[in-house]
Amino acid sequence: MEYGAGGDGRLRIGPGVDDDYLTVTMLAVGLAGILALRSGAGNGDSRSGGLLPNAWRGAFARLWWRCQEQGVPPPGSDLDLLALCARPFVAWPVSLSLSSQDMQNCLLADGELSPFAEQGARLAAADVEAEWTENRVYQALRAAASANGADDKQVERIYAVLRRRLIDQPVLADLDLKKWEAEFPRTDGSGQTYVHRLVTAAYIARSAPGPQQYLRCPSCRNTVPDRRMACGTPGCPGGPTETVSKKTLAVMYEQHRATRRFIHDPGLVEARIVDALASKKDLARWVRVTPYPRLDTLDILIEFLTTEDNRVVVAGIWGADAKDQDSARLLGRSFSWPGSIPCHRRFLVLPEHRADQPGYAADLIAELDGRAAGVEVVGEKRLVSMVAARARELAL
Repeated sequence: MEYGAGGDGRLRIGPGVDDDYLTVTMLAVGLAGILALRSGAGNGDSRSGGLLPNAWRGAFARLWWRCQEQGVPPPGSDLDLLALCARPFVAWPVSLSLSSQDMQNCLLADGELSPFAEQGARLAAADVEAEWTENRVYQALRAAASANGADDKQVERIYAVLRRRLIDQPVLADLDLKKWEAEFPRTDGSGQTYVHRLVTAAYIARSAPGPQQYLRCPSCRNTVPDRRMACGTPGCPGGPTETVSKKTLAVMYEQHRATRRFIHDPGLVEARIVDALASKKDLARWVRVTPYPRLDTLDILIEFLTTEDNRVVVAGIWGADAKDQDSARLLGRSFSWPGSIPCHRRFLVLPEHRADQPGYAADLIAELDGRAAGVEVVGEKRLVSMVAARARELAL
């Protein structure tokens, strides 16, 4: 317990609840544990003994003290707090010190963790299913690339190809997988191809004999259940739902929720940047773009080229790491510049729907201050225009 005076001079008694981001992060971790307990109980696992996660109990205590400070009734029970978690923070009876954007978020949506809660739980390194699945996918990606590449350069190229396919193909037919296996045929000790292991980690197999049809968003290619519904992918421009036909032998593969949320959807901005730079044919002589260098150490490496004594030399290196997350404040707390590739300029790149969101970039920059020195925050279109401008300078 701590005693001290707040900024208004009032005596505060409690466990130091000034950081409400810590409280909501603990709630997110606790909710992840509660959902895991619920899933285990549904599968006949009774090892939990009915105890709620420690993070939940700690968050409850912090919230209780915050309510006492403000003179409002605290939640009367765990069920009351669970009910609050399904409401936006702005509708809670207690006032929390969160950004105006984050106040619009809730922790539970349709009985599952909201994107904001997923971000908070992952920041706290909670052992949730999504993080476990994401780690499996990345391990399978590296294993497939390493097994099929003859040298480091080829391994990097194969990794980038397979990583991009996870962005371009959220739905896969078994006949598509056979083409992947013909292209990358190396097998493990059991005789299974490494790309099959990748698909098993990243996708959920569904029985689908014969020709299949499904609805998808034309922009992000995610499936949609109904023509009247939007895809729900953050920042996706959408468009009229299209019908896709697939030929199969027996199986269709649809991306696991974690693959979609943490690999496919955030990867859309990386793909747009790479494609935008590739479409500018006048840049080819002056710019070399490498997606996912050194097996995803960075999202994009941009090298500026010039000639000296009839030799092509690198005149500058920019690194870009793209992020698409609900909370700018939580992103700032979790971000560190990845890897050890030397770069003259380092960019944290936001998709346009985040860059255009009032206050998002300012909150992110404020949170990064002192945590990631020398990292510039830019929108995706701004980065592309900066690369084009630098290339024009080299061309003069």
